[in-house]
Amino acid sequence: MKKAVTAGQDGAVTLLVAITLVMLAALASFYSTRSVLVDRLASHHQSSAMQARLMAEAALAWSRAELARQFTLNPDNPAVWDRTATIACPAGYWGPRWQCSELRPPAHPSLPHVNMQVVAVRDLVTSPHVTELHASAHLPGQNSQGLVQASVFVPTVAAAPIGASAAALTSASALAQRFP
Repeated sequence: MKKAVTAGQDGAVTLLVAITLVMLAALASFYSTRSVLVDRLASHHQSSAMQARLMAEAALAWSRAELARQFTLNPDNPAVWDRTATIACPAGYWGPRWQCSELRPPAHPSLPHVNMQVVAVRDLVTSPHVTELHASAHLPGQNSQGLVQASVFVPTVAAAPIGASAAALTSASALAQRFP
């Protein structure tokens, strides 16, 4: 009877089990680290988005204060629509009845790289005393953008701008005659 030689294979099964356990531990560690990194990235993006929204709200507050300041200086004809740059209206505001102007808020001292813009929109025909303010802020390096808007009542009706369309002014006078 021959004796089987098993002296060289005594630790082979133990080695395979140990390697399998090490591989499972490495996979678990990898997925745990990946989850932490994804959560950290999501938290960073949420913080950037919140910062952009807060900067847009700051631009909106500045534009409200600017409207109040200009009305206080000249209540009969505030110069909001005369001194601002006329731009194309946002989506949804098309035609000669809308007047849009850009207001440029000053840069924030601690965040000078943030691009802030406020677009003032008013309906020349039905409600020239209501100004809609659309404020936006963009953080260039992080691709975050914040948008807020508000309506402001201006207790005076400013004269139509020099370049106003005759169709809008005719519509306004026809509407005034029809509904006194």
